[in-house]
Order: sequence, then C-alpha cells, then structure tokens
Amino acid sequence: YSTSGVVLEPRPAQRPGPPIWVASWGSPVGLRRVARLGDGWLASAYNTTPDRFRDGLDLLAKERRRLGKVAAFPSAIATTWLYVTEDKGVAQRVLTEALAPMLQRSAGELDSAMLLIGPAEVCAERLAAFLGAGARRIFVWPLGDEVWQLELFRERVVSLLSP
Repeated sequence: YSTSGVVLEPRPAQRPGPPIWVASWGSPVGLRRVARLGDGWLASAYNTTPDRFRDGLDLLAKERRRLGKVAAFPSAIATTWLYVTEDKGVAQRVLTEALAPMLQRSAGELDSAMLLIGPAEVCAERLAAFLGAGARRIFVWPLGDEVWQLELFRERVVSLLSP
C-alpha cells in the first residue's frame, strides 16, 4: 500500500520510535524486505510449516549479516488459529464453516496447515514442531468461545509441552 502523503499522528513518544515488525509469508523477497526494514518478523501459521519457518529464520540471519545488522532479531508466528476439541466433526465444521469462508480458502487447503484445531495432543504436537524450528513467540487466535478456548489451550495443550 502506498503511504505517500500520509501523516501518522500523534508521533511516537519513544525514541527512536517503536519497533516495527514486518509480516511475510516467507518468500525470499519478502524476507529480504523484513531484514532490510523490520525490527522483527511475523510469520503466518496458516502459510508456513516448521521447516519453512526455520528456513526463513536462516535466510533472515544471512540477509541481516549481509546488511551489516547483527543485533538480535525477534520473530513470531501469528494467525495461529485455535480451536481445541476432541470431536473431529466439530473440528471439521470449524474449518469448513468458520475459517475457510473467512480466509476465502478451501477447507482442504487448510486441513494440511499447521493450525491448532482439533485434539489437544495434535495441537501440542504442532506447537512443539514450531518451537523446535525456533519459534519463541506464537500468537493464537481462538475461533469462537475465546475465553473457554484459551483456558483449554492452557490446561490441555500447553501442559503437554516439555518445560
């Protein structure tokens, strides 16, 4: 989007300004942009895998070294859709009736994504795979019953992860 002629106000009180994290699905050109312009990287859980996330971190490190930027560079995985349920039918309905229309994607495409939708054990395995790939921040987005889903996530998913 062009921001030509746009003035953001009020100006940040923090100097040199707040950190700007740049989102990218992980394409080489997108990651070069993140390395050049960002203070952090936001990857999208429904557009990446643990292997692609790890590759993205490696490419960012290489590109930042090339640019002479050696400071720590944080990253996170966002749009990590969440719905913990032991009922496979409910999980499929959440994909088909809630998420697929919202994202304008087929439920089949989303079935293969590393989303935290389904049984607690599956969600924990997927979360552990991203942690193993280097993720240290993962932002979850409950797809309904938000408070209850966050409680289930904490009690049933996070509890399965190794400390």
